[in-house]
Amino acid sequence: MEKEIIVAIDGSTYSNHALSYITGLFAEVKDFHFHLASWVTAATSIMPSAANPKDSLIPEVSHNKKEIAAKRYLHKAKEKLLLAGIDDERIHTSVAVSGYNIAASIQQHVTKEIPDALLLGRRGFKGITEMLMGSVSTELFRKCHSTPLWIIDGEVQQKDFFVPVDGSVNSLLAVDHLAHILSNRKDVRICLFHCTALFRKKVTCDPRLFNKHWDKKWCTKYLSGKDCLFQGPRQIFLEAGIPDAKIEILPEKNDLEEARGIIKHARRQNCGTIVMGRRSAGMAKGLLGGVSDRTIKHVENLALWVIG
Repeated sequence: MEKEIIVAIDGSTYSNHALSYITGLFAEVKDFHFHLASWVTAATSIMPSAANPKDSLIPEVSHNKKEIAAKRYLHKAKEKLLLAGIDDERIHTSVAVSGYNIAASIQQHVTKEIPDALLLGRRGFKGITEMLMGSVSTELFRKCHSTPLWIIDGEVQQKDFFVPVDGSVNSLLAVDHLAHILSNRKDVRICLFHCTALFRKKVTCDPRLFNKHWDKKWCTKYLSGKDCLFQGPRQIFLEAGIPDAKIEILPEKNDLEEARGIIKHARRQNCGTIVMGRRSAGMAKGLLGGVSDRTIKHVENLALWVIG
C-alpha cells in the first residue's frame, strides 16, 4: 500500500533536519512517497488594485521573490532526496500562496490532500519566546487533529520507536498508525511502554470502547485481562508484518510526571521517535493539560509523532 507524507520546506536548518530524518527511515521503502511543500505569504498592497490591470499605471511584478525562493528551497530539498537514492517518481513538489496565518493554510492543505502524515521541523521556541513570537508547529499541534503530525526537534538519527500506551482508544490509534507506516519492516525496533504518574489510579481496559474501530471478537481477545495494555498493541504490529523479535515490552514505571518520564525512558532506550495518541479536540484535559501537550513542550533532539 502506497503511503504519502507532506514535508513542510522553508529552506531552514529545521526543515533540513526533517529531510535527513525522513530519508534515514524511508529512502529504501519503495511504496513511500514524499510531497515537498512550501507556503509563501501573499504581499498585500495599501493601494487599490485596478479593475483592469492593463489600464493600471502601477508596474506589475512579474515574479514573486518569496515564491522564487520557495521553489529554490524545494529544488534543493528534492536534490537531497534524489542523492539519498529516492526515485524521482516518488517525489512531488508544490508551492502554495498563503495568507498571513501559514499554519491555517497548511492545515487546510492537509485536510484536503489527506496524506498519511505531515512532517515539520521545529524551531524549538520555548516558554515566553514561543508566547511572543508564535510557532507554526505549535499552532498546528493545537488545531490540527485530523492529520498525524510528525514534529522533528534537532538532528535525529536513531531509528527505533518508543510507543507509550495507556489502554485508551487514542493510544491504540497511534499504534495502528505506526503499524501502517512500518508494515512489513524488519529493521526497526519498537518499544512499548507504560508510565503512570504517582497517585494516579491503575489503568483498566474496557474492550467495548474499541468496538468502533476494531472487530468485537478481536477487542475481547486482545484488549482484556491483565496484559491488555500491551497485548492489543503487540497484536496490531504482528498483523502488520512486524516480527515479534522487533517488539519489546518494557517494564511499567511510575514517575512524578508522565511526559518527562516518557522522554527520559525513550532516551534510555536510544529511541529517536516517540509515537503517542492525543485526545480529540474539545475533550477535557487534566489540571496540567494532556500528556501529549506536555511532551511536546519538553522534547528536545527527538521526533514526536502525535496522532489524533
